[in-house]
Amino acid sequence: MAVTVARASAALVAGMVSVAVLAGCSTDAPDTDESTESTPPAPRVDLAPFEPVPIPTVAAGATPIVDNAFLAGRLLTIADLPAGWTGYDLPPLDPSAPGATAEDRSSTDPADCAAVLAPIATAIPGGISAASVSYGGPNFASLDQDAASYDGDGAATAFGRIQDALARCGTFSGTDADGVRVDYRVGASDLLSGPGVVAPGDTAVAARIQVTSDGVELTTDAVITLVGATVTQIVATGLDPVDADLVRGLATTAADRLRT
Repeated sequence: MAVTVARASAALVAGMVSVAVLAGCSTDAPDTDESTESTPPAPRVDLAPFEPVPIPTVAAGATPIVDNAFLAGRLLTIADLPAGWTGYDLPPLDPSAPGATAEDRSSTDPADCAAVLAPIATAIPGGISAASVSYGGPNFASLDQDAASYDGDGAATAFGRIQDALARCGTFSGTDADGVRVDYRVGASDLLSGPGVVAPGDTAVAARIQVTSDGVELTTDAVITLVGATVTQIVATGLDPVDADLVRGLATTAADRLRT
C-alpha cells in the first residue's frame, strides 16, 4: 500500500523501511569478541480480508473545494498531534545534489497495486483541488493526510476506486528506489468499530497494511473518508501500530475540518 510517508505511497513506505533497516543495523556498543544473539522477530499476525463498505452517493448540494490553499488549510496541523511529533517540510530536490540523478528502481507487481495508499489525487485524477501534509513521530512513526475534492459524483467514484484497490491487492510486492524487495499484505481493520466514530452523512472505511523488507516489518493503518465532495485519507505507519485512539481521533478531526 502505500505508505505512509510523505503521502502514503508504496514507494514512500518502502523508504521508511530502508531507514528502519539502517537504524536497526547501527549500534553504540563497543566492539567485542563476544557473539550476541539477535532478537527473534515477532510472530506474524494474519490479516482478515479487507471489507469494503457500500459505495456512497455524494449528498445533494455538496460542493467541491476549488482552491488548493483553502483545502490545505483544512488539513491536520502539528497542534493536533501529541508531543514528540514534528512536521515534514522537505525542500524540492536539488538536481545537482549527489544521488539526485541516480536510477529510480522502484516498482510494484502487479503495477496497478501502486494505487494502494497513493495520494488520492494521483490514484484518481480529475479532482478540482488537492493537498497533503506529513508528520513524523517517535520510533520512526509517520502520520500522513491527503485530500482531493471532485465535482459531481467524482468523490464517490474516487472512494469506490480506493476500496477496489484495497480489495484487489490483498498481497503484492515491489522494490524501493534502490531495487530492494518490499512485500505488502492488505487486510481488514477494526479502527472504525464502535458508535460515533463516523459522523452522520460521512462514509468511511479502514484498512491495515503490513509492509516487510529486509526482515523489518511496518504496520500501516489507514482511514479513508468521504465528506461531501471531498475524499481524505489518514495513514499512520510505525514499527509498531500507531496508537489506535490517536488515529481514530485524528480521522474524526480531519472529517470535521472538511465540513466547516
